[in-house]
Amino acid sequence: MTLEAPKNLMAKPNKSPGGGNKTNARPWTEDEIKWSLEKKAEGFSNLEIASALGRSEISLQIKLKRQTKSNDSYNAKYRELKYLANESFLHIVSPEKVLDVYAGNSWWDTKVDTCWSNDKDKSFVTDYNMDAFDLLCAMYREGESFDVIDLDPFGSAYECFDFSFRMATKGIVISFGEWGHKRWKRLDFVKPRYGIESLEDFTHEPFIREAQRIARLHKKMATVVDVLQYSNFLRVYFTLTPFKETSQWGTDGV
Repeated sequence: MTLEAPKNLMAKPNKSPGGGNKTNARPWTEDEIKWSLEKKAEGFSNLEIASALGRSEISLQIKLKRQTKSNDSYNAKYRELKYLANESFLHIVSPEKVLDVYAGNSWWDTKVDTCWSNDKDKSFVTDYNMDAFDLLCAMYREGESFDVIDLDPFGSAYECFDFSFRMATKGIVISFGEWGHKRWKRLDFVKPRYGIESLEDFTHEPFIREAQRIARLHKKMATVVDVLQYSNFLRVYFTLTPFKETSQWGTDGV
């Protein structure tokens, strides 16, 4: 499927100072940058993103490079909110062993007895530098389990839900990167996974319901203890307990 940028995403080119027909380079808008980062996190290539924006690939590469340098200061105030929520969850669950799947500079590393960290970006010092799904497959194959698994991707972690709910015993934390699609009024990505049919349906509930559904497949009850939402970010903290089927057999035995 060809990648298409939302309408009205880009600014118009600047007119030249001389008033002629020649134009200067088109300025980047904040929405355009955010959209580019989201598409990059979803796995689209620089060429696909640049073509959708009507820009050159080198222009996009330069912009993304500059953005990574400024990203720490840009997200500082939100990171503090996330860390406070992490701290609260830490006291609720009291984990000893944590798997931080998209770790970066892992918050959990100094907070628990054992933290296994992973980030595909090799610039981070982590225990593993693997694709998240490949890592979870390997961990499950080896029979590993963890008190808490943290899924905090820039994009979507949906493909990692199944193995994470299989291996987590006390809690799971999920950052739903798909929440950013609400800003662009795009339902094509969230409809097949979360059953979101309209913008009115685009609330926290479908994301939470889907995570809880997958948990029940593995005989676990996922209970929401905290929801952190700001800008294009949604992060939900779940505690896990054994799921017990309480429905009764029908009188006809069916």
